Parts: sequence; C-alpha cells; structure tokens
Amino acid sequence: MNIKRITALGLCLAMLLCACNGNNADDNTTTTPTPQSQQQGSESESQSETTTPTSEESENTSSDTSSSEEESVPPVTEPAGNVPDDYREYGENGILVVGRNGHYVGLSGCWGTLELCDSYTASLNKAAELLPDVNIYDMIAPTAVEFYLPDDVTGFTGSQKEKIDHVKSGLKNVTEIDAYGVLEQHQDEYIYSRTDHHWQPLGAYYAAKEFAQQSGTGDLFPALSKYEAVTKDGYVGSYYNYSKCECLKNDPEPFTLYISPNADALTTTYYDTSFQNGEQGHLFPYPDASGYYLSFLGTDICIAEIDTDCKNGRTLVICKESYGNALVPFLTSCYEKIYVTDMRYFDINLVDFCKEVGATDLLFACCTFTPAGGNGSYLEDIIK
Repeated sequence: MNIKRITALGLCLAMLLCACNGNNADDNTTTTPTPQSQQQGSESESQSETTTPTSEESENTSSDTSSSEEESVPPVTEPAGNVPDDYREYGENGILVVGRNGHYVGLSGCWGTLELCDSYTASLNKAAELLPDVNIYDMIAPTAVEFYLPDDVTGFTGSQKEKIDHVKSGLKNVTEIDAYGVLEQHQDEYIYSRTDHHWQPLGAYYAAKEFAQQSGTGDLFPALSKYEAVTKDGYVGSYYNYSKCECLKNDPEPFTLYISPNADALTTTYYDTSFQNGEQGHLFPYPDASGYYLSFLGTDICIAEIDTDCKNGRTLVICKESYGNALVPFLTSCYEKIYVTDMRYFDINLVDFCKEVGATDLLFACCTFTPAGGNGSYLEDIIK
C-alpha cells in the first residue's frame, strides 16, 4: 500500500498527539498531582513497578559525571520479540506501525511549514528582547519517526532536521540546545516509547545533560548511575488509542522512570494556570500504571514551583508542552528553583512571570510538532 502525504487531518492529529499526555489505552484522563502527604507508600503499592537501586559497581570512581563509558549502554533494554522488521500496518488517524527489534513500533508523520517555524522563532526572539538579563534557550526534540522510519516507506513524514535548523538560523540572543544531535547519537538505545508519541525518560536525560552543559551547570549534573531507576511494565500509550492497531495493545513496553538523587530534598508546589491557589505536592506523583508519562508532574494544566537543595542562586523557568515534562527530574541538581509552565495552558504574561520569580534562565522545550505544526502560536499570546 502506498502511503499518501499526510494532509491537514494528519497535521491536526500531530498537534493533538502533542497536546495529550500519552496515557494508557484504557485511561484518557489527566491526573492531578497528589499532595505530598498522601504519597507515602505509593511506590510499594504498585505491583507493576520494579525499583533498581544504584549499583556501586556501575559507578565510575572518577568525579567526572559525564562518563561516556557509563552512558554507552542503556540502563534498560527490552528483550527481543518475534515481530519481523518488514512488518507494516496502517492504522487509523495516519498512524503507521512497523516492526523494529522484534517489536511493534507506532509512528506518526511530522510535516508542518517553515512559515510556522518563523512565527515560533519570532516569539523566542521577542522574549530575548524583553528579557535582556535572562539567559534564553531553545530545545526542539525530534520525534521517533525521524530516526525509525524504515527506508522503504516514503512520503510519510517531512524532515524535522530541516525545521529545527531553520528555527536555529533565525534565533537572536537565544542559545539553541542540540537535542537532535544528542538523540541521534543514542538512537539505538531505548530513548523513545514504542506505543506512545513521547520520548522515554532516558531520551530526556541525554537532552537535559546537553542543556546543563550549554547553560553552565554541567558540573552539577548527576551521572545516570546516581538516579534511582524504577521500571514499570505493561505500558500501552497514545498510539494504540489513535491507531486502534491491536498489535500495539498486545505488545506493551517497559517504562523506566528515573528518580532525582535529591528527590527527598525537593519541595514542589502546584498552582493554577494564573499562578494562584498553590498547593504542596510531589514531583513524582506516581499515578497508577495506566498513566506512566504522568509519573512526573502529573498534569500539564498547572504551574509547578520546585525548590531544590542546590544553592547557586539560579532560577530556571521552563516553558514547554508535554515533551518538556520529562526533562524536569534531571535538572533539580542544577538550579535553586525551577518553574514549569505549559505554553498551551498559561494564562498570564510569560515576560512578567519571569521577572516576578526572578528568572535567570528561560528554556523553551518542545518537540518538532510545536514550531512546525502551529502549537507555537500560543507563545504569541503570552510573550508581550
């Protein structure tokens, strides 16, 4: 079967996928962060979780936290299955399922336009103009289809690198974080979900490390061995919801969450989208197994304030969509305070907000769907 170029319907789907949280096939709800006092014992109550304590033997005795030897092998690998690499199934809503490494992998095309990328770029440049004393960064993560689309499938997706490079070429006083390059280097590891449109936390770890190095906090960034890895099995995400391909439902995948080394020292407060009505919660709400990507932060529809034990006087504001959520646990050792906002659900002026909270750094974090597909238009309403 020939795959036709995704039209406006496919683009709308791409934007919709980016807007959702990647829940399990049987749960499309959004989890509200649970107050911290109600979180005790939640980890041990989930029978689907396996906690892997840090292995002392795996740690490099050197103080260099960026050990390439440690990170050359993924901490979690999925046993090979029996799916042939030439498997192709075209599901509903423009989702393609292919065989890779013995498993079914869902993919969605990414088109968009360079004109929309220009609008996104203009918003970031305006933020830099209005916040001259704040370090501004842009991180655009490619989605899995950029690396995993089989060579025999043509016309299914556009070049994400072209879009990302186009944004980079137009930025002024904004530092581009090369998430594309670092993910490309690690594409053979388990950095993307097979059944969901999000990346796995491992992919976010590599991107967060690149950001830390570019932002001057790399010396504070912990090696992966410092995190507590919690692996949950049985994950089936958004691609089954949209494709209705039973093969994805019948081939669930593992999801590995990495708990910040300083998790016990963090204080997380959740506010509404107008930065009002704060309530203390937990950075890792641990919802039930039906919403694995909600394991950190729990919802996009809030503003999160995270106080850490890092005392370097730097405050980071992250303006993101759901891709940016997975970065947060990896940055808690690098900043004294972190504020997490979602560009789609932010009801106040981002410039004024950064000034109010004393931001020293502002990171725009998203996947390629946002600048190329129009989600970046939300920035026009909050940067002024």
